[in-house]
Amino acid sequence: MTVGREAVRIGRMLNLPQIRSRLGEAAAAALQGDRGLLDETASWLTSVTARELLRIDHDARQFSYEGPALGQSDKWTNEVLASPLPVVTALASMHPDGYLRERAVRSLVTSLDALSDRALAVRVTDHVRVIREVAVREVLRRRTLDHADRVVPLLHRIEQRGRGFEALALYMHALVTEHGEANVWARLRSSADRDLRRAAFRHSFDSGLLGLPDAVELLPGERDHVVRRQLIEVIADSATADVIARVLLHDRSAESRTLALVKLTAAQLDPADAERLLLDSSVLTRLWARRRWQEMGREPAIVYATSARSTATPIVRARAYIGLAETGTAIERQEVVALVRSTELPLRKVGLSLLRGHATAEDIPLLLQSVAGDHSRVARLAGEVLVGSPQLWTPAQLAPLKAADDPELRRRAWWIHRRRGGWEAVIADLELLHDSDPRLAGLGRQRDLPMYSRPTDTQQKRITDLLSTAPIDRHQRRFIAFAAGLPDPAEAGPRPA
Repeated sequence: MTVGREAVRIGRMLNLPQIRSRLGEAAAAALQGDRGLLDETASWLTSVTARELLRIDHDARQFSYEGPALGQSDKWTNEVLASPLPVVTALASMHPDGYLRERAVRSLVTSLDALSDRALAVRVTDHVRVIREVAVREVLRRRTLDHADRVVPLLHRIEQRGRGFEALALYMHALVTEHGEANVWARLRSSADRDLRRAAFRHSFDSGLLGLPDAVELLPGERDHVVRRQLIEVIADSATADVIARVLLHDRSAESRTLALVKLTAAQLDPADAERLLLDSSVLTRLWARRRWQEMGREPAIVYATSARSTATPIVRARAYIGLAETGTAIERQEVVALVRSTELPLRKVGLSLLRGHATAEDIPLLLQSVAGDHSRVARLAGEVLVGSPQLWTPAQLAPLKAADDPELRRRAWWIHRRRGGWEAVIADLELLHDSDPRLAGLGRQRDLPMYSRPTDTQQKRITDLLSTAPIDRHQRRFIAFAAGLPDPAEAGPRPA
């Protein structure tokens, strides 16, 4: 097992067989008194999320022909349950045997550590009434805020179930009575459990525990996107125009900037802010900035054209070119090609985006050169331009890429060839099956044969040659040949690799 943060990461990825295996190892450690493995088990069960702990409990009690994941119940003797380690009784509390779970729960009552808190909270939803009652009674007795950190995330999830749903309301009432509503919800807003934290923020705003000043203060440092959305909505719905402009227009979130532009009128906007947001990274933000800019009686295309041909940073210039395209402003072909040839990566990418659908035969060598470059995103964009203009090039022009030493370049050539569709896609897949890289060759095994069309004579000859050496079974070979209108291929072809 793995301890600490790594245990949390792995725990979230476990499937049923893995959980059963880990529980089986933990049960064996409990019966044998293996302190090291039990410590790792305690760390695991303490660290996983509430959602995952409930899943582990569910999987532990599932029927299996191999027997219970935690072993036979008669192995869990009084001597075993008398262990001073709470993890032993926590494991026993997840056993399918109800009598064993009841003994474990009554033993957990004597322990006040973190794992005991969690194990008892899980049993609040037990299907055996006496176990459920003991668990609820004991959980309600654990009312410190430290206990609440461990108990409430589980009760919050259990509230969505049929059994034990009432425990959360009872526990929250007891907490608030003892510590006060403000202190309790402030603690829950700092919970490590994501779902509970989000619910705590929503309740705090709905109940008036938090208000506009809190949202303004919290927004810059908040990282959870759901909580951020709550804060943004509060500010947008409640703040004055100057606060919205100060807080949301300059926020790192595109959602904030866009919503600010929606809420503010042109008269309430500083022209400098509107002009800055014309060059925003967000498509939607740029759209609303253009609307407000036009309402101010100004032309967005002028700003874009000036910025695109200025000495601004390449990223800003690239966004300006995108903005020009979004306004429908024509950009000279020579200028677009110059962008594709630029040494600045943002400008090359925007140039390729602008060239899509407007390429000519003269651009094919430059596009193939871009496909063979070091930047995968540039290669992808160049490939999309080629795919969008299949009439300008032939598959034969991809030959140097297909013969490259670098398997990534061969993959790019296959992708472009395959996107021509029809029988060329089949040919591209058959060619790739012959690749020396097994991982790359495996991509060629996924093919759909064209319907209602036959390959040309040239394509038929190429398919015949490839089928004679393709590492596929006889059935596949005959099926492809039949669909292509070819004779039944010889049975002496090579066997699958």
